[in-house]
Amino acid sequence: MWHLDHAWQDEVLLATTWRAAAPFPHLVFDNFVPADRLDALMAALEEEHIARYEGDLFAFEASAPEPASHELEELRAELARVLGPPLSRITGKPVTRVDMRAYAYRPGHYLLPHSDHQDGLARVLAYAYYLPSPDPPQGGELELYRVELANGEATVTESVRMIMAQANRLVVFDVSEVSLHQVREVLGGLRISLAGWFYA
Repeated sequence: MWHLDHAWQDEVLLATTWRAAAPFPHLVFDNFVPADRLDALMAALEEEHIARYEGDLFAFEASAPEPASHELEELRAELARVLGPPLSRITGKPVTRVDMRAYAYRPGHYLLPHSDHQDGLARVLAYAYYLPSPDPPQGGELELYRVELANGEATVTESVRMIMAQANRLVVFDVSEVSLHQVREVLGGLRISLAGWFYA
């Protein structure tokens, strides 16, 4: 299902792009899955139960942390096999495994600014793959912030980049104390993604 096209062939260039990306290391790949495989990918999600999750920082719908279906389990395993080795070389962060959940953001859903870094969890890279939507989203952009720390506390935060939740786009970004990001509120339509973390 997952496929590395010509954009992945020059790993030296990708490593340079990764390191130079602002406000923190990230990469964006469009047309990540061949068009003739998108229907099969969407069909693989049909057995996943989606529930609403809401808290102080977020409101969205998502599948359970562990795949309920064999199809999503296979998608996750294949993503680790296909992307793990090149991402390890490109980012300089060896990865051993990946997790994956399906997410649906409807109007009013959001994920406020946060960093995915948590001591002891060994998350090194975050990713989001945006799926085709029957009603493409308005809003729901991935927003990346520049952060300055003093004594372990954020003293400056500044919005630097907005990445549209465009169908068939893969975004991979660094997980650290300063990788502050958010999903902006969805104003209309439906934002669908597969997302999770690569672990050391």
